[in-house]
Amino acid sequence: MLNIKNIIVPTDFSKLSQSAFEYAKDLAEKMDATLHLVYVLEKTPPFLAMRSLDISEEEVMKSMTEHAIKQLKQTADQIKEDSAVKIIEVLRHGVDYEEIVNYSKEINNDLIVIATHGRTGILHTLLGSVAEKVIRYAKCPVLVITPQEEES
Repeated sequence: MLNIKNIIVPTDFSKLSQSAFEYAKDLAEKMDATLHLVYVLEKTPPFLAMRSLDISEEEVMKSMTEHAIKQLKQTADQIKEDSAVKIIEVLRHGVDYEEIVNYSKEINNDLIVIATHGRTGILHTLLGSVAEKVIRYAKCPVLVITPQEEES
């Protein structure tokens, strides 16, 4: 029998990443597991923001960090609206897939639930895939969710 106690759900706050939340929440409820909502902020702020607003790198990073913390809380609150699942909000700084994998090792994680664009061909080659890199380097199972196309 599987004994899943910690589930990581990476997010970039996009609608796409939200498609993994329902799966992760359902699993967490059934297994009495804790969800770790992980957002990774790049270490280097956007150059354009610093130039156009004429503010320091520290100010940009502080503002981005505050915004990310606020969004993590809002996202966690949305997930918890109709559930008693325990959620830990995690903000990391660095390269997205590396930080997700490193955090997974740190907490001895049982499962990662991650959404993907499902791109193929040249677009996939040019953009790469966080999900693919997480799959490649994670030491725990990874459940990849491809969002359903919205019905019109």
